[in-house]
Amino acid sequence: MPKIASHIYKARQSYVLQRAVPSDVRQVVGKATWKEGGGKTLNEARARLPGFLARTDREIAIARGELQLTPDEQIDRLPLTTDLKDPVMQELLLEGARIDPELTQAQRERMAAVVTGDLIPDPVYTAEDLIAIATKLKQPAKRTLESWCKQLDLFMQFCGTGSPLSCTKDQAAAYRTHLLERVSPNTTKTTLNYLSGLWSILEEVKPGSNHIFKGLAKRIKVVKSDKDAEVLPIELWSGSIYVPVFKILYYTGARLSEIAGLKADDLRDDRILIRPNTERSLKTAASEREIPLHLNLVELVEPLRSRQGFVWPQLQGSGGRWGHNLSKPCKVVTGVNPHGLRHRAATRLREMNFNEATVGKLLGHEPVSITASYGSVPWSRLVEAVNAL
Repeated sequence: MPKIASHIYKARQSYVLQRAVPSDVRQVVGKATWKEGGGKTLNEARARLPGFLARTDREIAIARGELQLTPDEQIDRLPLTTDLKDPVMQELLLEGARIDPELTQAQRERMAAVVTGDLIPDPVYTAEDLIAIATKLKQPAKRTLESWCKQLDLFMQFCGTGSPLSCTKDQAAAYRTHLLERVSPNTTKTTLNYLSGLWSILEEVKPGSNHIFKGLAKRIKVVKSDKDAEVLPIELWSGSIYVPVFKILYYTGARLSEIAGLKADDLRDDRILIRPNTERSLKTAASEREIPLHLNLVELVEPLRSRQGFVWPQLQGSGGRWGHNLSKPCKVVTGVNPHGLRHRAATRLREMNFNEATVGKLLGHEPVSITASYGSVPWSRLVEAVNAL
């Protein structure tokens, strides 16, 4: 299996994240190597690598005793860290359970049951466990899953704990302060909402656990969104080589990443194909669609079709992000950021009395109800909707 980059290896049909367990903790960890799926593309693997390294760093720290675990977590880890079949070790642990002043009576009884084999404890509940359960329950979009992993890893590093169950309300409040000192209120609120969603799931699957993020985002005052800002007249747009990108956003209502990651053969005579490719995934299954080509875009896209591969390969950022550096240029040129152009399209369509099925189909939204998932929107109606933009 040839090596692509540190900790990233190319398998037959995908990429693998791999890291050797340090020799001093292999007996505690119980393996010599950590392996984890890295995705189908190198960009996916690179995007997942920081989280993988953070999780394995935490396992190393736990094994070396560098992270503080709660007494219950320490009891749960006994089968992993100690040879409970050794009579001498078993006697020492039972004696410790009897005299340890830090343990409650219930914890003493529980530890004795674990040591004697009368109780098989749950494994220490890790960040990975929470993500796995949340994924199974919610079936999130790829980007949502990546955001969950990233934000949870950063919060766990901030807390310095080995399990989400060990994190406290005070730590969550301190993390909010930590974020507000470093990023915008909008970003802080989004981050807290991601974490709050995960703790809501934790509260469901672990009755009695404390929802430490409940209500933390409510008091954060956010600035006015670009969805309420005014778009400058399109005939005044100039000053950027990416004006064609902004015009396509204006006349389609598409997401920035969808347009920034277009290939030349996605631009047809009468439509634009929004479809996943090896370097750019889509947000959801509903994001894959065909958008009628607005008459004002015909002349613009004609020379773009002659390009090879991606129309704007320079707009590919790290971690599979496309167009991430266009927010400020777009605002200078158009008066709003790229998402503001998407809001403008949705507002315009509703003002022209197009129903939600048509708006959702054009913008690539998931159906909002079971009824909405039945049937389809006629192509002629989508053409009318695009011409209304």
